[in-house]
Amino acid sequence: MNISETISEFVKNQFEIGDDPDFNNDVHLFNEGFVDSFGAVEIIHFVETTYNIQITQKDITLYPMNTVNEIAAVVEQKLG
Repeated sequence: MNISETISEFVKNQFEIGDDPDFNNDVHLFNEGFVDSFGAVEIIHFVETTYNIQITQKDITLYPMNTVNEIAAVVEQKLG
């Protein structure tokens, strides 16, 4: 399973999205109401512990992390 798939599965399970036809890896998680600010913290914690990386405040400011694919891109960049 690649990074996007792993994050997507976490989001779908954690936030009880299931098979919602409006959900995909490019949907804006916050604008579409799938995740709130507390959920953002959960996602950050998940990727930090899963991939043994640190997402800093600077990362959050510099890089868009509103979709599964955007979050995965930041993780891939951190992993080198």
